[in-house]
Amino acid sequence: MTSPAAATNYSIEKRPASYDQYEFTLSELYRNIAKEELREDDEIREQSLVQMREWIAKHPYIRKCRTDASFLLRFLRFRKYSVPMACEALERYLAMRETFPAWFKKLDCNDPVLREMLEDGMFVKLGQDSDGRMVTMFRVKLLNVDKFGPLEQGRLVALLIETLLEWEELQIGGFRVNIDFTDTVMKHYGMWGVTDMKIFMDAINRSYPIRFREINGAKFPKFAASILNLLLTFASPKLKERIICHNTMLEMKGKLEPSLLPKAYGGDLDTDDLGRKFIKHLENRRSVILALDDMEIDVAHYSSLWNQSNLVENEVEGGVAGSFRKLNVD
Repeated sequence: MTSPAAATNYSIEKRPASYDQYEFTLSELYRNIAKEELREDDEIREQSLVQMREWIAKHPYIRKCRTDASFLLRFLRFRKYSVPMACEALERYLAMRETFPAWFKKLDCNDPVLREMLEDGMFVKLGQDSDGRMVTMFRVKLLNVDKFGPLEQGRLVALLIETLLEWEELQIGGFRVNIDFTDTVMKHYGMWGVTDMKIFMDAINRSYPIRFREINGAKFPKFAASILNLLLTFASPKLKERIICHNTMLEMKGKLEPSLLPKAYGGDLDTDDLGRKFIKHLENRRSVILALDDMEIDVAHYSSLWNQSNLVENEVEGGVAGSFRKLNVD
């Protein structure tokens, strides 16, 4: 899999003197997926970037924001090149980070807590499958719940998401998540409060531009079913449709291509080695992730966003489509 762009410094000037020129460098597999699933081609991509950049430049509440293609394309691809919806997604993303900085800012891979959780090996990026999806694995039993609560766990997931979104392959192909719940205990689930669940699931549902293709879970314990059901009340219908529960690991292994099967499940992949490589990648991109904190939006304008229990998906206060039109972007 190709690594993200080598750049480590991105401007957050909302009206830069010039913009970077984007060149599609991925394989034909991703060019075809982009065209068939996202309606992306060279012309639409360029037009949409122009429109989104003009919208950011004129936006009264966005103060500082990256405008490079690497950043904006994740929102355009997430919303299949509906520019108003991509702009709404960006608005919500920026407002989320400003509203809940304890969860979504200062995501430093060198932070002792995050580093320990990474080195414990709960998460591993397995690679790409033949459909172009990024495949990941979580082994929940490796999470030290005696030391790390919901906030630390949420921050780890936020760091992973921000990092994974830098891969264009993920932006286009989406990803398949596999979660092994074998040998977990009640404490893995019982520490999450309703407020924690709402913040976390809103980020997953509406605020991060991530394309879930499948979420496979195996050996989820019956004693935690009520907690899972509560968590899923905050999940969007689309997300729920992509969740597949398996009674055994053998069943879930069947969803993994042989080349992506870890040694612990009878395959050849060395997850310890993959984990070390991913941490090295995090170190190389550390400044990029931390620099996201420099973006600014007038968070007071969006304060009611997380106080409304009846918000429908894709809705921002006042409606982004309306604000898009008001800013006279053709």
